[in-house]
Amino acid sequence: MPVGFYVLVQFGGDQRRTQNKSIRVSDSGIEWKDEIVLPSKAFDVVRLTVYASFELEPMLGNGEALYTSESRVEELVNGTNFIHFPPGKSRTAAPPSLLITVGRSHSNHPAVVPSGDGSNLDSEESSVLIRETDLGQEALLLYHNSYQREDLENAAQHFECALYNCSPTHQCRAAMLVNLAKAKFLSYQTDPTGATLDEPISLYRQALELRHSGHPDRPATLLQLAQTLIFRYEKQGCDESVADEINKLMTNSQHFPEGSHERRAADLVLETLKRCRVVNSGRLVELNYLVPELERSSKVAPDGYFDRPQRLINLSTTLWRRYEIDREPSDLHYSLQINKKALQLLPTRSPDRLPAVRTLAPALWRLFEIRGELDYLTELIELSEGALQLMPEGHPERTYWVTNSKSYRAEMLDCLGDIALEDQKYAEGVEQYFQSITVLQSISSYLSPLEDMPA
Repeated sequence: MPVGFYVLVQFGGDQRRTQNKSIRVSDSGIEWKDEIVLPSKAFDVVRLTVYASFELEPMLGNGEALYTSESRVEELVNGTNFIHFPPGKSRTAAPPSLLITVGRSHSNHPAVVPSGDGSNLDSEESSVLIRETDLGQEALLLYHNSYQREDLENAAQHFECALYNCSPTHQCRAAMLVNLAKAKFLSYQTDPTGATLDEPISLYRQALELRHSGHPDRPATLLQLAQTLIFRYEKQGCDESVADEINKLMTNSQHFPEGSHERRAADLVLETLKRCRVVNSGRLVELNYLVPELERSSKVAPDGYFDRPQRLINLSTTLWRRYEIDREPSDLHYSLQINKKALQLLPTRSPDRLPAVRTLAPALWRLFEIRGELDYLTELIELSEGALQLMPEGHPERTYWVTNSKSYRAEMLDCLGDIALEDQKYAEGVEQYFQSITVLQSISSYLSPLEDMPA
């Protein structure tokens, strides 16, 4: 998740960067007051690129390029201009526009420094760290686009190289710890057999020690650690000491001011923790109280917002648990509907689909048991095949899905066999009917001459 945004201005082989600024949930835009002085030498085109950054200060590497637009200089000189960006790659949201004011100046006012935050990253050590970080981020973005494991492995290797070449006192060490932790956590999500959660948790904790209270990137690091811990809590036995640590990390309002993206994300972490606890308890009274809360939460975020799938998964999981207890049909259908909506918002190859798939499969099976409609069985077979694509050999859940996939296919064959048998019986009945008609017609034609004979 990006924590800030900046604009890169390129012209005549040179470039300048605005400050790296965060944005609040309620904000409709970002205001930069940077003055970027363009040189007097001639150039024809100015290129403006909006970037998302993964840390606020100091920023290591370039981040992710979101939108780019080019304008001729004569179109911009002397006046206020709207720069309209074309849609970004694989972006469903409407692209932003940028309002800039261009004028002539005869002062010697310095241009904004290329780093955008005043950091001195010009040393040989820093150049290695920036190069490896950029390569790692590029590989990580490729992974999020195609979900190929080799891209994730490449990202981890570049981040490990950056951390290896980083001195313990370097100002960007925390950023490198976070980058590596992120890659290690994703590796565990995709293949728990070849990784451990202890490593990313340890890396996040080290980064948190370097980002003291008041550091602009401390809230993001707290969130990343808490999200990793809640993954451990849910998947590894609901250890209450882990839950207590999550609560402690997320309830400090000093780090998560109202109206910020960080506050919203912290609330979701606490909501997910509460859902885990209530679902595990299986107490109907608590489930009845939680469902309306989760319904309200699922309606807060518009479609396409980064946290909407998790909010929908929280609701669908709770509805399914309540159905398991009191067998209310409306909960079964509602859970199914919400789960499908969550899956529509998640990429086909994303491991984040697995929690929704785990709830959707038993709901579809239950509906098949009730109604006997083959459409539900067909959905189950497709769902299990999709789940298996997310699990390499040795994945702890793979055996479960392989077994279920075989069961669904066997059930389908049985049903199709019964249908074929019924069709065969029907065909035999029709054939017997026509045979009977033929016999009756033969008897009738035989008896007709006898009836015409004189007595």
